[in-house]
Amino acid sequence: MRIILALVVLGVGVWAQEPLGIGGGGFMPVFLFPNLQELNEELSQAGFGEFDSPLVLWGGCGFGGFLTGSRFGGMGYGGDITVSSGEKSAQLSLGVGGFVMEQGLVAQERAALSLGLMIGGGSAELLLVFHKPSSFGEALATPASTSLSRGFFALQPYVSAELFLLDWMFVKVNVGYLFSWGDPWEISGTAVAGPPGQLSAMVFQVFIVFGGKAPVEEPAGE
Repeated sequence: MRIILALVVLGVGVWAQEPLGIGGGGFMPVFLFPNLQELNEELSQAGFGEFDSPLVLWGGCGFGGFLTGSRFGGMGYGGDITVSSGEKSAQLSLGVGGFVMEQGLVAQERAALSLGLMIGGGSAELLLVFHKPSSFGEALATPASTSLSRGFFALQPYVSAELFLLDWMFVKVNVGYLFSWGDPWEISGTAVAGPPGQLSAMVFQVFIVFGGKAPVEEPAGE
């Protein structure tokens, strides 16, 4: 244990001799692992299909700061998944985004480790289609679908590993957990309690970041 701590301190000391900045922006696939068991049970009993896990979403990020110091930026991601059974189909759409704060911990020439926190919010929509109307009149006489929506506050702590492949591009892998707090489902402004209670879930993200690290220029003296 003492050897590991000594190596960490040595690594921080080496980078401290020449402060390095880091920054960039890019896109990311996101794998979200929510607990949809109760929702799937309700959908199955009503004749719909069941959603698979994880949800595969897409998004982007941008940030800047110090390699072994404070960093700030933002991220957002979203997408949808659809299941069907006969004429019935269900689509779950999700979007999350917010402000990001990170703290770079240790770094080497080609790799770095940091801790991060996203603070923001999101929204979800559940679209249920019961049948496909054959005419406009039938659609008016027998509504074909129901849309439920909800908003929530989001908090996502994560640990991040950065791999510097090129001078102008690096890969950033985040493993964290999305905590969410919000209201129940709504239909046209009317609250409708139903699963899932919250949309909290483990998150795995892979950023392809166009940017890099470079020495921080100190202000010229007067």
